[in-house]
Amino acid sequence: MVALGITTGCGTSTPPATRADQAASPSPVPVAAEVVDVVCSPAGTRVSATRFAAQRDGVHLRVQNTSGKSGVYLNYNQDQRAGVSGGDPVDSGTVLILGAAPGRMELNCSYDTGSSQDAPVAIEVLDPAGAWHTGDLAALGCSSPQSSLIDWVYRPGDGKTADTALAALAAQFEQPVTWRHVREGYVDSARQTYVAMRNGKPWATASADRSSSGQTVSAYLGSLCSGTKTPHS
Repeated sequence: MVALGITTGCGTSTPPATRADQAASPSPVPVAAEVVDVVCSPAGTRVSATRFAAQRDGVHLRVQNTSGKSGVYLNYNQDQRAGVSGGDPVDSGTVLILGAAPGRMELNCSYDTGSSQDAPVAIEVLDPAGAWHTGDLAALGCSSPQSSLIDWVYRPGDGKTADTALAALAAQFEQPVTWRHVREGYVDSARQTYVAMRNGKPWATASADRSSSGQTVSAYLGSLCSGTKTPHS
């Protein structure tokens, strides 16, 4: 008789994990500053960060002037199709809140009312809170209020709220309109955008600007929507 050796319940051991098997822990995402310091210095325009997060009301810039020069402006520039361009006079400690779209923006200081200026510095605007909205105006066949200004025909409407300011502006029109608020730009921006609807169709855009004190609002007629004739004074 031949005895058969039967092995049951063979145990296995787990080999130590290799580096390739170990899941790499994700790198921490850099925190972007919510306020960026811009310094107009003797060595040129300097910024405290090149990536920063917009807040719900826009992009916050705090400006310092150490250049020793007068007539200082902070200039900013984005793609004309999507962002803002312009310049503002600044003193040390000035805080600007810009409606700059997420993406690339260039900043530079100029002096003596533009007679000399620094080389531009590129920064990246982030929107981690998703506070920027766009596309509603285009869907109605309209462009942003600052793209084709016609406010020389009608004086601004003023009031304590956007509704009263828009009513004062509309009182000057030859035909009645109703206002439609559209999401264009930052959700809590001091500038909100509206479309004047005439006979149920988009006629023109307007911006309602809240004052720095928050006590008053001024409404300005902006661009005409597609298919609209230019009004005459």
